[in-house]
Amino acid sequence: MAPTPVETSEQIEHAASLWAVKDYPLSPEDEAVLHDWLAGDPRRRGALLRAQAGWHALSRARALGPSAAWQGASRLPVPNLSRRRLFAAAGGFGLVAASVLAVVGLRTHETMTHTGEIRRLPMSDGSIAAMNTESRLRIDMADSERRIELVKGEAWFKVAKNKERPFIVAAGTARVRAVGTAFSVKKLEDGVEVLVTEGTVMAWSTQDGNDHAVRLNAGDRTIISDHKPSHIRHAPDDIDDDLAWREGQIALNGKSLSEVAGEFNRYNRIKIVIQDDDLAKERLIGRLSANDPEAFSNAIQQAYGADISRSEKIILIGTKK
Repeated sequence: MAPTPVETSEQIEHAASLWAVKDYPLSPEDEAVLHDWLAGDPRRRGALLRAQAGWHALSRARALGPSAAWQGASRLPVPNLSRRRLFAAAGGFGLVAASVLAVVGLRTHETMTHTGEIRRLPMSDGSIAAMNTESRLRIDMADSERRIELVKGEAWFKVAKNKERPFIVAAGTARVRAVGTAFSVKKLEDGVEVLVTEGTVMAWSTQDGNDHAVRLNAGDRTIISDHKPSHIRHAPDDIDDDLAWREGQIALNGKSLSEVAGEFNRYNRIKIVIQDDDLAKERLIGRLSANDPEAFSNAIQQAYGADISRSEKIILIGTKK
């Protein structure tokens, strides 16, 4: 009788990532299956704890108070969102939806998100990715390395540790290399922005070669460009705001109304247009759901007395009073 094959660490991490994204509490049937699975190998419990920690990091929301730099800005309410809330279409305005896609047994895979979609993606090595609206990833889980290409958009990665298989994200000429850490990559018009939320990564441009790689630690951010040297800035609070999209939120802190309107327009078919140039420069504090431009326009009306008109395609914000 042939011996039972020993489950690899990667197979365990992958199975754990699938358990981590299930809806809890589990049904009695799933509870029994999970109990048997955990009992089958002592490595599984640790893998599940790591996967759940990664999912929690992906899902957490942080309520922010007023920034010292913007004490004079108008405050808007911060919504209290549950850890696993899904943002579905509401009243024809909101289109943001959080979805989960499991990649099972695939070495190569390509996936994308549509307008307003935020996708949470457990990968076959136990890593987890979150994809922002209108993003595309190509995934190649080769034996020697894990290679991800960000074709467009933005994604955040919680990387499962495996020193034998580096995790490399390519975006244009930019490269980001990690072993076990968490970071985001975003394509810009003039380069690629890298934000690190946990651990350490190395980032470089293929134009310069990895001899010119920069080291980024948790809380660091930089833009990798072919035209200028990388400047590292340590700004953990800013990073938390910039990654609020993982919870289907838009962080308003310090942003002008025109910038916030542009963010809402990325996630919704109904577009916000601000007619008053002075009003467009006003700044806000707080967070709002990305799928609710109507709530944003109502808040502007209350704060500034601006006239609001709506059609099927546009929310028009007029002159402030």
